[in-house]
Order: sequence, then structure tokens, then C-alpha cells
Amino acid sequence: MDTAQQIKEKLDIADFIRAYVPLNPAGRNLKGNCPFHKEKTPSFMVSPDRQIWHCFGCSLGGDIFGFLMRYENIEFFDALKILAEKAGIEIAHSFGPDQKAIQVLYQANLLAKEFFQQQLALSSSKGVLDYLTARGLKPETIAEFEIGFAPDQTEALTRFLIDKGLAIQVVEKAGLSLKTERGTYRDRFRNRIMFPLYNQFGKVVAFTGRIMPLPVGALAKEGGFELPKYVNSPETAIFQKSKLLYGLHKSKNFIRETKTAVLMEGQMDLIMSWQDGVKNLVATSGTALTAEHLKSLRRSADALVLSFDQDEAGKMAAERTIDMANSADFAVKVIKVAPELTVKDPADIAQAQPGMMAKLVAEAVPAMEYLMEKYQLSSIKYQDRGSEVLKKNVRAVLAKVKNISSAVERDYWLKEISNRVGIDIPVLQEEAAAIPEARLPVADSQQEEAPRSPAPNLPRKDLIGQRIITLVMNYRELSDLAKGQSEEMPEVYRQVLGYHLDPKSVILGAEIQPIADMINLRSGIELTSDAIKAKEELAELFRQLKIENLRGKKQELLWTIKMAEQKNDEPGLSIALSAFDKVMKEMQNLEKPASLA
Repeated sequence: MDTAQQIKEKLDIADFIRAYVPLNPAGRNLKGNCPFHKEKTPSFMVSPDRQIWHCFGCSLGGDIFGFLMRYENIEFFDALKILAEKAGIEIAHSFGPDQKAIQVLYQANLLAKEFFQQQLALSSSKGVLDYLTARGLKPETIAEFEIGFAPDQTEALTRFLIDKGLAIQVVEKAGLSLKTERGTYRDRFRNRIMFPLYNQFGKVVAFTGRIMPLPVGALAKEGGFELPKYVNSPETAIFQKSKLLYGLHKSKNFIRETKTAVLMEGQMDLIMSWQDGVKNLVATSGTALTAEHLKSLRRSADALVLSFDQDEAGKMAAERTIDMANSADFAVKVIKVAPELTVKDPADIAQAQPGMMAKLVAEAVPAMEYLMEKYQLSSIKYQDRGSEVLKKNVRAVLAKVKNISSAVERDYWLKEISNRVGIDIPVLQEEAAAIPEARLPVADSQQEEAPRSPAPNLPRKDLIGQRIITLVMNYRELSDLAKGQSEEMPEVYRQVLGYHLDPKSVILGAEIQPIADMINLRSGIELTSDAIKAKEELAELFRQLKIENLRGKKQELLWTIKMAEQKNDEPGLSIALSAFDKVMKEMQNLEKPASLA
């Protein structure tokens, strides 16, 4: 028996997934909200009998390994190690050459982190501690984030790691040492405050080093060249900057609880805000935000709050991030710093006014509101200003609106722009259509995943139709009730219902058969506790289906009324208004306070 199978027999998939997703009984199975896509109605199913999971909303599924790999964005071997540890199974013997090399890189970074911490604790580093304290960091915070110091020596770390038994080639591959033209090696980080970078499991994979501050006007130089303020480890087999967010290993549970991630630019901003009580934080560590970063956050967060520096570079970064986050279907907000605040950056705010960062996060404004203020789309009408600048600014905001994935949100902000500048919505839509599509970064794995996640975003009538058929298949006593009201169902589901009730007499077309098969699979795991509750749910489903159909008629009649008014068609207008009144009364009779989630 291989290691993976041993793990599956030792660990119960339901108990494991419960640690990530709240699950409720659903017949012999368990049901909850899918962690891999946004949903209100639970469609994520776990089968303890078969030790598998499947989401009927996004079509993803698999075993315990597949769940962990997708949830934590890790490879199979990493999932194997985590699950083996939980199961109490030794897998050291199964390390291949590649995995042994990776483990050595982890060891090198761990030893380097310990070395930097030791150096910070030395009396000779008192000036470094004084600086950190002056920035507002408490000793316990410095210890919690394992901040260290790289001494201003050519090869202090390199010698330390070699003494610990590491080959110089390993130290170089870990990005901790540089090979000179003369063939010797020197430390990559010197005279820098060291911030360890951790992967999602809390393992040190890289570092950011901040140069020690110099007197005003002085420049840090080497070989006649000015040294950069920040230096990051190069990419290695265990560190890809496009995927790593600083602080995520500490904040991910807080992000899941709040469904909100607060995004910052640098380590000090995050650490000071964390110390001040804000915990759902991540930072880009001075690197550009990527689609992979957003993909990682989207698993746990619905909303993204931007807390960037208030300088021009920070504002430009905020705009780029808004575009990317809107396209990733985040609800995006931006922190606004009041003009009367003398300090602007998150770290300085947290130091100067304890508790202020939490207040600013809570009061963050929608990103589009922030952009409209930035581009001065005030309530003054366009025709009153007659400004080419205003025209340019309107186009700039419209370009941002185009990146919003939600049609509902796009419609809302178009109306808001229209109200502010006095331009009709159709004109704004025409103007937006002429703006070239923004080229946004795409996550590396998206193209691979698209074919594996083909689930469409079904209209509510389709979802209701599928659930009706599922109930009837599990409770045949409901057949007559369903057939008596089936005229309310979309045509395709009327056919599928007829097929499931009498498969011998109903032949489905090739385009409908897959739908019937999918509903058949769902019926085996998606149950209601008893026939009485099933009957109540069926009645509620048909009530909602009638409401959905009436809403469709309402929209059609509104269009008919509009056309009749434009054509001055009094008889046609009278008929349409009468029909509209009838539809509204039917909807009022059907709509009740309680509704099916």
C-alpha cells in the first residue's frame, strides 16, 4: 500500500474539511458553502462513505489531497507531507533527489533567520534596536515577526552556514550568498534590517533587507554605486515573489473570519498595524501585485481594502490594484487619510495615533468613490464646466468601471457618474465601449483551470428547476404535485422532469442529456431530511419560480409601456398598463417575508 493510500485510510475527509469549511448534514453526506467560489446557497458536498468532495456550483471535486492542494495552492508532495504528519505516517524515506534539495533550501533559510536574530540581540547591534524602537516597534513584536540584522561584514552569514554543514553551492542557490568575479563568495545582505518572508505554512523561504538609515544627506554606496533601500532574495525553488504575500501565514485565519483582506505595501506598515490590533493584513513587500496574489486572497476574502502610502507612487499603485481587484471580483475599498493627519503612511499612523488604523479600515470608501473624487467628478454638470479636463477624467473613470466583473456594480456606477456630471447613461456606455480593454495580468494557472471548471453562472430559474427535479427523484410521492405545476419550469427542465419520471417514454436530445445526468448524480447526495419538509420546499420552489417568471413579464411590460409612450399609442399603452398592474398584484400576493435562501 502506497503512502497516499495509507493517509486516506487514516484520515477522515469530513473531519479534515470541517477545519476549513463549516458543514451541515445532508442525508448520508455533508453540505456547505464552497471555498473555491462565491456562493450563498450551499452546493459543496462531502461524502464520508466515498471519501470525496464535489461542488455542484463550480464543478470542482476530488479526494483529500485535491482539496488541500487547491485550498492552500500547493503541490502534491507538500500536501503529502502535511497530511502524513496529521496521520502520523513517516514519509522521509520517500524523498526523491529534488525534494531533498528543496528541504536543504528550507534548512538554509531557517538557519539564516536564526543567525540574523542572534546578530540583532548582540550589544553591538544596539543602534539597530534603537532604530526599531524609535519606529514604534515593541520588543515582543520584533520577536513575533522574527526580525533580525545582517552585520556589515563581507561573509559573516556565509561562514556561519558553512560551519553548520551546508555546502557553499546550497547557500548560493538559497539566494543568501553571491559569487564574485574572482570566484569567492560574499553575503547578499549586509548592514540591513532583515524581515523573513514565510510561505503559507510558516516556513522561511526568503528575506527582505532594509538598509540601515544613514545621516541626512548621506548615501549608502558600494563600488561607487548607490545601494537600494530594500533588497529581496532572488527567486528560488521555494520562493516565487509573484505568489508570496507577506504576513499571510499569520493573517489567513483572520481574513477568513472577516472575509476581508487589508493590503499594504511594506513590512513595517503591516507589522505596525498588526501591533495596533488590525490582524487581517497582507503586504506585497515592495513587489508588484500579481494575479496570483489576488487568486490566493480570493479563496478566503470577498473584499479587499487598500492601505497604500499617500505619495504619488502609492496612489498610482492603488489605481493599478483597483483595476486588477475589480476584474477578480473583489469588493474593493480604499483607505482615505484625513488632511489634518500630519502623518500619512500606515506605519507612521499606527505609531502616532494608536487605534486610528482600525478606524480608517472600518471607514474605507468604495474604490469607485475614491476614483471619482480623485478625478474630480463633482456634482457640477458637465455642460456647466465645458472642460476638456473633465472629459478626460470621465474617460479615466469609465475605464475603471469597465474592469468591474459584476454587471450590477457596473450599472450602479454608471448611474452614479451620470448623476454627477449630467451625461445620459447611453452616452456614457457608448463612450466606455470606445475605450480599449485594459491588459491585466492573468494568473499562470488560470488557463489550465478553465477547462476543468466549466460550470456556467446559471440563472436562478435554472437552479430552481434543478432542485425541483432533485426533490422529485428522491420523493416520488411529489411527482403529481410537480407535474401539475411544471408549466412554470423552463422548457429544458420540463423535459428532464418528464424523462426522470418516465425514462422509457421520453427521449432527450444530445444537448439536454448531460443536464439530466448531472441532476441524477446530485440527487444521490443532495437530500431533504423527510418527505414533509421536501413537500414544503417544493411548494416554496414553485412559489419562487412563479415570482421569477412574473419578474420577467414585468420587464417585458415595462419595455412595451416605454415604446407605447414614445409612439403615442394610447390603446396599446392602456392594455400594457392594465397587464402591468395585474402582474404587480400577483407578485405582491406571492412575495412573502420568508423566502428560500
